[in-house]
Amino acid sequence: MQAPLKAAAVAIALVGLTLVGCTAPSSDNPVGDTPTAPDEPLIADGPVVFECPDGEIITAQFSEANTAVVTLPDQEPIRLPATVAASGARYSDGNTTFWNKGNEAMVEVNGTVVFSGCQAQR
Repeated sequence: MQAPLKAAAVAIALVGLTLVGCTAPSSDNPVGDTPTAPDEPLIADGPVVFECPDGEIITAQFSEANTAVVTLPDQEPIRLPATVAASGARYSDGNTTFWNKGNEAMVEVNGTVVFSGCQAQR
């Protein structure tokens, strides 16, 4: 009588192990899948150039020290520390704020949006 119980226990264990193999896919990126992260801040080795709808150009250099050096048209570069953002990345010194989400950026100066819809150029 113990042999059938032992066989049943082994069968249940094998079914359980088989089902474990049917869980969600691993985090490895299979061939053909392209990772997407639209809400993530843009990371680049060098300065990122953003072209705004009015043709103005903004550059931003992101560092691992959680700062961005942003250059607005006809101005000197401004070093902005990272601040809390609900989505994307936000850098602000209290006067100038630079936001970027994916490939899009906007700039606010003293509470007024001065550039929006600016697209990163590759």
